[in-house]
Amino acid sequence: MTILLEDVPQFRWQTDLGRLLPAIRQQVEELTWVISNLQCLHFGGLIPKVAAWEEQMEHYYSYTVVSGKTLYDAMADTDMQAVWGVFCGVAGSVPDLSKDEVPYADGNRELWTEPESFQLAASEIEIVAFDSSFTLVRFRDESLSRQFLEAFPSGRIVQSPDDMLKSSQPYQQ
Repeated sequence: MTILLEDVPQFRWQTDLGRLLPAIRQQVEELTWVISNLQCLHFGGLIPKVAAWEEQMEHYYSYTVVSGKTLYDAMADTDMQAVWGVFCGVAGSVPDLSKDEVPYADGNRELWTEPESFQLAASEIEIVAFDSSFTLVRFRDESLSRQFLEAFPSGRIVQSPDDMLKSSQPYQQ
């Protein structure tokens, strides 16, 4: 299930992983995370670990793999906005990805045309920060989706391209 987060009262800005991650902490910490296409604004001072990830991703098809605990500790409850970024939570280890397999947000038309499609086939959870405008969260486990919506009731379930077009920041084709 895909959930669109836009104008969330609990968030300080549209793509606020610092406030999103605590709602799914257990699931975040249980998975291994592929992080790609990451660009952040560090409002409360530079977060060295996240800055290192960003630097590593200066090349378009770059990514990093981190433990769930590392991701959570680096980003939860921080004053940082993920302007762009794709976070794919995978159970177990992550094989090397080819350039064509690296998830991305910036310029990814499939976010609109196939909103329920996971970018990484092995993902259990995917979080997409899109241009500081909105956040998409995908869950394979529908019961986890429902729990997430209890924490963020302003989230909208997205099942079709038409649901995505209702976003205040639609993709320009």
